[in-house]
Amino acid sequence: MDFEECIFYELNMKVFVNNESVNLDGHPILENLIKQLDLPLKGTAIAINNEVIPKNNWNTQQLHENDQLLVITATQGG
Repeated sequence: MDFEECIFYELNMKVFVNNESVNLDGHPILENLIKQLDLPLKGTAIAINNEVIPKNNWNTQQLHENDQLLVITATQGG
């Protein structure tokens, strides 16, 4: 695989968010996926392959092909 193929591979990665396939646009960092999915920053928890990722790591956490993400967002109600 040459350099251009590596870049293409990174920019067209598939992950699973709450069991749904998502094609990641851009660099495979968790923060980019959060922006792509327009997830709220407040009240959101994310686990990758059953490991909870602290919010202060979202901007550096690498994603890999076929990672399984669980996204939980708090809702108001009673």
